[in-house]
Amino acid sequence: MSCRTMATESVKPNVLLQRDFLPVFIIIVNAFSWYFPLYLFFQSIVGKFEVESTFLLVAFGVQCVATVVSAIGGTALIKKFPSRDAFLSVWMFVGIVASILMITLETFNMAYILVVSFLLGISLGLGFPSCLAYFGDYSTEENRGRLAGITFFASCLCMFFIGLLLSFSTLVVGALILAAWRGIGLFLFRLTRSKQEYSKETMVEISYGSVLLDRSFLLYLVPWIMFCLINFLGYPVLTIFFGEDFALFMTIAEFGIGSFAALIGGWFADSIGRKRVIIFGFIVLGIGYAVLGLFPNHVLSWYLYLILDGVAWGTFSLMFYMVIWAELAGNRIKEKYYLIGVLPFLISSYIQILFTPYAELIPISAAFSLASFFLFLAVLPLMYAPETLPKKVIEQKRLGKYLKDVRKIKAKHEKRQQK
Repeated sequence: MSCRTMATESVKPNVLLQRDFLPVFIIIVNAFSWYFPLYLFFQSIVGKFEVESTFLLVAFGVQCVATVVSAIGGTALIKKFPSRDAFLSVWMFVGIVASILMITLETFNMAYILVVSFLLGISLGLGFPSCLAYFGDYSTEENRGRLAGITFFASCLCMFFIGLLLSFSTLVVGALILAAWRGIGLFLFRLTRSKQEYSKETMVEISYGSVLLDRSFLLYLVPWIMFCLINFLGYPVLTIFFGEDFALFMTIAEFGIGSFAALIGGWFADSIGRKRVIIFGFIVLGIGYAVLGLFPNHVLSWYLYLILDGVAWGTFSLMFYMVIWAELAGNRIKEKYYLIGVLPFLISSYIQILFTPYAELIPISAAFSLASFFLFLAVLPLMYAPETLPKKVIEQKRLGKYLKDVRKIKAKHEKRQQK
């Protein structure tokens, strides 16, 4: 390969980011930074009502079911629309309506709370797989990691900003902020969207059964499921162990650490491969739990765990939300890969709500030991999983780095000769 060819390839990510990728960037950043603050805001509002814990379980269960069912329906419904952009625009508009409807929660009607919970679930699930598949279609193997890292980092910044505003807001003001933010996203998406729709004529349709029978897909899915279960079931136990104040501080600190870890991890994913980055995340998290198990009463071990868990979370969010499923899908339509890929996170978050009342029954030493053991088991499927970044891409990047170093050495040598 000539230097000129390599130079041309290195320009591709910039051209992609400036032209076709901008609407993708906008819709994903807006989706993440709208829904996750909305979910926490809704959880906070409903938690203030004097209702039985059983009703809360039902309310969040309705939301979880609505998210999953609407996501499955959305992968079929998108075919009825003239373009994916039109479908995603309708999805974002539904989010605006659902946000505004939260205003009337002040009436405190239990049936109405369930209706709003159901609509909020639809407002996420309906277009979320297509939104993520949009990213997969408009990114390439050479730059997918870096673009995902930049996108997720920007999403975290916006999540923090929106979350901060909501923390000082009443129900009415908070609902209007969320509706306005979703509306801004819709406006910018329509303004910047590509006039030429991405062609799916060359892409192959695939069934859910075929996705689940894909060996490579399962080898990545199983570790992701195990991580989600360990994380969400472990959080209530850790909250009891650390205390609520430190647990809250840990959540905020890990959010910041994870955003930077995703940004850096995206660069490494494009340089050394996806599989190595994911294995690194599991190793880091395993060390964190091992340190907690050995030195549970040392505050330094708490902070070390906080850092390592934040790094792991950022790495896994990057890889399992945005990168890995697009590459396993290849030239097949990606929505179903992304849908199944995000289900472990959604379902585990609800399992956490079910498990929380029983967390105090788990001995802390047993919790750390079990977490370390299952993290070790989670790495085993990855040993047999294929690397999704082609070897030729890795070699091209190594060659490009080598040529860059040679040019630097040559420039230094020429400077010395001139002196």
